[in-house]
Amino acid sequence: MTMPRMRFHLLKVGHCTHPECVAMRGGSWSPMLFPALCGLLLHPKRGWMLFDTGYSQHFTTATETFPERLYRWTTPFNLPVEEALPVQLKRAGISPGDIDHVIISHMHGDHIAGLKDFPNARFVTLRKELDTVRSRSKFENLRHGVLPGLLPPDFQNRIDYADDVAQIRLPSELRPFEKGADLFGDGSLLAVHLPGHSSGQIGIVFRQEDEQIVFMAADACWSLSALRENRPPTWLARRIFDRSDQYQDTFRRLQQLSSQAQAPWLIPSHCAQTWADYGNKII
Repeated sequence: MTMPRMRFHLLKVGHCTHPECVAMRGGSWSPMLFPALCGLLLHPKRGWMLFDTGYSQHFTTATETFPERLYRWTTPFNLPVEEALPVQLKRAGISPGDIDHVIISHMHGDHIAGLKDFPNARFVTLRKELDTVRSRSKFENLRHGVLPGLLPPDFQNRIDYADDVAQIRLPSELRPFEKGADLFGDGSLLAVHLPGHSSGQIGIVFRQEDEQIVFMAADACWSLSALRENRPPTWLARRIFDRSDQYQDTFRRLQQLSSQAQAPWLIPSHCAQTWADYGNKII
């Protein structure tokens, strides 16, 4: 199946900081910046859609009280006014109501904080991701970086599960990843299960207008340098992971992918170097 081309913009919607030694083995205690990177895509028939939403002021509201405030204390975040997602979209002539779908990589707060800003969007995720959130206590969700208060009141009525669509073979450039969920039935946007960081985390694969294949890998790794230098997160970070063994397997497969001569454009959701190389383009 030929992949229809998608117009694509990489967006930075705020950032947080962590000590480097949490994010990368052998790192220092110096703070490391984690941009919240999102994808804005234009499907040739289905219109505008997002991959994740980054931070928003809803995150501030959701972490005002204890114990949720612990989330904000342990991962201090910053969202300049010009980086707020509705502000960026407005500059591009896009209103929140124009967003047709939001593909959710996983349910951590820094990826879903803006969901309430898109009243007409359908939300796409894996059933396993939501089932895991629902099975946990309030404190267990918090420990894993999940804030259910960020979800719109009608969230359940607006979910489309990636499990329910056909699985198709990925382009050869994506090996060792083999299959993805064909979200719109036309090969344009494929969701790839990336377990470990969370139980039902997904990345997306698409071909942009210049023919480049893009693989947005969410938090399956936090930076390209960590992949290339084989420096996965330390035990401090793994405390929030769903399963460390699955994370290690996903991380290893991403290493294999990134080392190939014809590798796609691999985008981790928090890679500061990726954002710098993109040119810090706020639309």
